Amino acid sequence: MASVDNEFVQMVTELLTPLGAIRPRRMFGGFGLYCDGMFFALVFDDVLYLKGDDQTQKAYDALGMARFVVPSQKSPHAIGYFEAPGEWLDDEDKLLEFAHMALGAAHRAHAQKNRPKKRVRKQPVE
Repeated sequence: MASVDNEFVQMVTELLTPLGAIRPRRMFGGFGLYCDGMFFALVFDDVLYLKGDDQTQKAYDALGMARFVVPSQKSPHAIGYFEAPGEWLDDEDKLLEFAHMALGAAHRAHAQKNRPKKRVRKQPVE
């Protein structure tokens, strides 16, 4: 684990280690969490946010998980990370279940981003 002086980040990192090698990285005034090199969660103001996508949206919405809003003086905007309920820090099974879903969302986003683009065939000029 990388050296991090934030106790909350250290605790969350330890709780998530059953998923794989968890590495926190400072970003945006908070921390990004990587599992085996895949960015799947972030911590901001001692709150854990998990990556979401179309496949996780229904489960996240059912629990009322709020989107992370990027703080900005100009125009704050929400991104695809959702607040994990604080009680999950005491329920490792629930935390790992949803963290695993977030990791899946991260892998799907990575695969989508790196998908080869379709070639467009040029029509012969007559």
